[in-house]
Amino acid sequence: MLTAGAVIGLVEVVLAVSFAALVYGGYLAQFLPNGIGLYLVAASLTLAILAWRAGSRGVVGSVQDAAAAVLAIVATNAALASFGSVDRAFLTVVAATLVVTLLTSVTFLLLGTFRLGSLARFIPYPVVGGFLAGTGWLLMKGGLRVAVGIDLEVRTLSKFIDSFALMRWVPAFGFGVILLVASRVVKRPLVIPAVIGIGFVVFAIGMLVTGSSLEEARTGLWLLGPFESTRLWEPWTFRAITGADWTAVLAQTPGIATAVFVAVLACLFNVGGVELLLHKDLDSNEELRDAGWVNAVSSLFGGIPGYHALSLTSLSVQMGADGRAAGLVAALVPLAAVVFGASVVGMIPRMVVGGALVFVGLSFIVMWLVDMRRSLPVGEYAIVVAILATIATKGLLPGLVVGLVLAIALFAVNYGRIDLVHEVAFGTTYRSNVDRPPDERATLQGLADRVQILRMNGYVFFGAASGLLERIRKREEAGGLRFLLIDLRRVTGMDASAALSFRKVAQLAEASGFELVLAGVPEASERQLTRAVAVASDGVVRFEQDLDRGLQWCEDGLLEGDGRAAEDPNDGPPVLPAHLEAYLERVVLPEGGVLLHQGDPPDDMFVLESGRLRVEMVTPEGTRMRLSTLRRGVTVGEIAMYTGAPRTAEVVAETPSIVLRLSRASLERLEAEEP
Repeated sequence: MLTAGAVIGLVEVVLAVSFAALVYGGYLAQFLPNGIGLYLVAASLTLAILAWRAGSRGVVGSVQDAAAAVLAIVATNAALASFGSVDRAFLTVVAATLVVTLLTSVTFLLLGTFRLGSLARFIPYPVVGGFLAGTGWLLMKGGLRVAVGIDLEVRTLSKFIDSFALMRWVPAFGFGVILLVASRVVKRPLVIPAVIGIGFVVFAIGMLVTGSSLEEARTGLWLLGPFESTRLWEPWTFRAITGADWTAVLAQTPGIATAVFVAVLACLFNVGGVELLLHKDLDSNEELRDAGWVNAVSSLFGGIPGYHALSLTSLSVQMGADGRAAGLVAALVPLAAVVFGASVVGMIPRMVVGGALVFVGLSFIVMWLVDMRRSLPVGEYAIVVAILATIATKGLLPGLVVGLVLAIALFAVNYGRIDLVHEVAFGTTYRSNVDRPPDERATLQGLADRVQILRMNGYVFFGAASGLLERIRKREEAGGLRFLLIDLRRVTGMDASAALSFRKVAQLAEASGFELVLAGVPEASERQLTRAVAVASDGVVRFEQDLDRGLQWCEDGLLEGDGRAAEDPNDGPPVLPAHLEAYLERVVLPEGGVLLHQGDPPDDMFVLESGRLRVEMVTPEGTRMRLSTLRRGVTVGEIAMYTGAPRTAEVVAETPSIVLRLSRASLERLEAEEP
């Protein structure tokens, strides 16, 4: 446990120092020891608090790289935009860091408290990959800047090939590459601290071989030091509240929001990796809440966002240490570095610090450009490359915008290829539940080609809607279309362009002389569709409650056109012999009157003498479903009367109707008198 904690703590010290050099280097280089002190304290708090809250699950925390890369840009811009002395610029950077980490804490806590951790999964995967790859580029660039003191840009390329610069950034870049190769080839958690240790040894041997003194190493930019101050930590955050240029901080709102966004993405990404590593199903909302409390405390001490560390958790697991104990021991190591002061930290070679940043950055880039090449489709992989290229040339925010636009476009193209419209045949399987005589069924079968039935599914947007319009146009050009029935029951929603397509269908129906029947329109889309098709004149567009009623409307229209509807369905001989009237009770039902209720006791049966009855069933969700429509001469309720089971459906008069009631007592009398 002690060994594992010490190793984890030493790695965390290198990471904290590297991130501090990334954020506080360059323009604020004189405040680098102060930045290192802030980040070492934050690293200790992150290790300790996450060990206490999540260590029992095996989790080890760390200050994190992804947010540090974005924060470095925010810090540089805030420092340059601040008004006043360089001291005020430093306090402005501390204030910006406080805001980023505090907002990250609030975001984590809100997502975890309201159980919204899964929302991040709705962000397109290639956008996440491209953004993390772009973050890797910024980290790698920052590592080179730490090593040589120059930002890697097009205008500074000539400085990077100068012999002085080459001697400093090439070893740092090479050290980062060695770290990357070693971690990918050996695949043991101890390889990273081992290679870092070897890096220190090699640097010391190099100094001995070249005969360089410590003073020469300091003046030659080989070491982080010397520092003017020997104290690493002071309560800078409290001074920043009154001493920072808050106008400059507010001007970095887009960058601050981006830093929080990256922190949320990277945290959830790491939680998923920790789950696989520990073989446990972690509650992402609980993990977010724990990370939220970590950042709430860390922000007060000027720390950068911290959360679950995949590499350090792996190190703890492989060394057989308890996550809580190892994390608590590891938290003592950064504190010890603060206690020993700037003189010790200043002895750390820039090659190691810059190389560590190069390693982390290259890890992101290789993961998303090399490892994911085989698993991502070509279109999604192109999005990753495009985001990385945009971040490298234009910046983080343009890269995010480009990624989201490309992801939406790719989704639209792929979703548009899915056939959300299914055409089904009218007259065979798809016919209404109205009880019709055989000759009417035969007539409808002969007129089947005059009805087109389309069933739509899912969310209808411009891609699917344009395909629907094209299909209808082709059918209309074939001629003979009398009814177009579109079933929308399975549609979850539609955009404005889809509604416009339905308007064009209504206009086409009016011009071509067929009727558009829209069945099962969801409530969410009903008003939108009603407004869209209002351009058509009356008798062109009809809304029906469900597909069954839509089919009935089409059938009635076809029969009326064939001359069948002129016949009165109630005409004909009596439904029962006259001598049975003494046993029957005549019941008159108005339209909408209920003859039988679902669940009623089965005490009688009925014969429909005239009118039309509708058999309905009410689902557990309260939805009414029409099972059939009955016409004169049909017996109702006889099965339940004989079996004794409660009524399984509700029977309602669809038109004014007359039924003949036969009670159980009358039936028994009939059996006795008319055996």
